Amino acid sequence: MSEYISQVFPILCKGRDTEGNECLEKAVQVEVKVSQSPGTNSISSQVTCPYNTGGHGQRCTAFDLGTVEKTGQGILCPYAFDIPYALERRK
Repeated sequence: MSEYISQVFPILCKGRDTEGNECLEKAVQVEVKVSQSPGTNSISSQVTCPYNTGGHGQRCTAFDLGTVEKTGQGILCPYAFDIPYALERRK
């Protein structure tokens, strides 16, 4: 396998708060691109959303109203993932 296998999914999202509840009054249009890396079993997503930050859009800033600037801060986006890395136990 020499190329990424990808699929884009349009979704409507209302963001997340610290407890995982929706926090925006009106949903925003979001694109989630799910890809399999060439030559591996890794599957990951890249989220395009006005409230996300980080390399893969893995942090939701909707609850913080966009004030979180640094990767590693904010609420985890439920649509951003890297498998198997997200499922591995840390040693």
